[in-house]
Amino acid sequence: MQNIFMTFRIFLLLILALGTATSASAQTATEMPGAKDSAVISRYAGSVLQNAASESFAAVRVPAGPGHFGADGKLVFDKVVPVEGRVSAYFYVGPKERTALEVFRNYQAALSQGGFAALYSCEMRACDDALIREIFANEVVRPRKWADLRGDPSNSISRDIRFVSAKATRNGAEVYVMVFVAEAGSMSRGPATVVIVAEPAAMETGKVTVSSEQLQKGLAEEGRIALYGIYFDTGRAELKPESKAQLDEMARLLTNDRALKVAIVGHTDIQGGADANLTLSQRRAEAVVAALVSNYKIDAARLKARGVASFAPVASNRSEAGRAKNRRVELVEQ
Repeated sequence: MQNIFMTFRIFLLLILALGTATSASAQTATEMPGAKDSAVISRYAGSVLQNAASESFAAVRVPAGPGHFGADGKLVFDKVVPVEGRVSAYFYVGPKERTALEVFRNYQAALSQGGFAALYSCEMRACDDALIREIFANEVVRPRKWADLRGDPSNSISRDIRFVSAKATRNGAEVYVMVFVAEAGSMSRGPATVVIVAEPAAMETGKVTVSSEQLQKGLAEEGRIALYGIYFDTGRAELKPESKAQLDEMARLLTNDRALKVAIVGHTDIQGGADANLTLSQRRAEAVVAALVSNYKIDAARLKARGVASFAPVASNRSEAGRAKNRRVELVEQ
């Protein structure tokens, strides 16, 4: 099943809360023990934070335009921003004397005042036309039988749904916010609000190493292989300690095949100037060569260091996920 907005594990509890908290027979909404508002955007005053979830590294697709059903029947957004990083979600039940419109307008104003630029916004029928409600009814919650409740008039997303996605830059880093607001099905309930905050970030590295056997296979089949187990701090060319496991495998390959000659090619993402990145990528390639020669006694004549900056990308530099793929060291047979 295609996951449109975020990993299912984050959103699951929130969706279940959205159904139970707005039922006419549900008990009064209570604050989730230990839960806190996002540091990026707060709750509407007087709301109860009924549920929250967060993951340090997850995927979310932020709509920047309306959706439609493709020829295969799947939900498609023509304009969407893929984000990988910390993703947090919050479910609120608002004061019953307030309307969904009041809550939504307050969130819009807060985002604008906070320097956020709206990516996409819809209200009422426009949200229906944009298939925003299908996110809840079909794409995200079907595995837990939420579809069984679609005809229930107490389902909060069946009334007055409003949505906005927005983007801002804080301390040089991007942050995305999505807000869903809907009128509760029960007159005893306040508006239901789901807030999703996505902050692009690189995942924790040092968890995967390419074995010498895989290195040999890659060189035999493609003449080159990309390595993501070689680590440097941003803007620096000193090898980090967690690079040792990958260096061990590279040295094992070169020791087992003493006729093999390779180029160590450094690649950067597009951030920073081209000249600076050329210098940086060359220095990083040289650092790998120096480590293989000094620590593993590989003959320097068998190794060449080359830096090509961002001129040979393997993914788009428009997202952090793409930039992470482009920051790599490649082993190229000579």
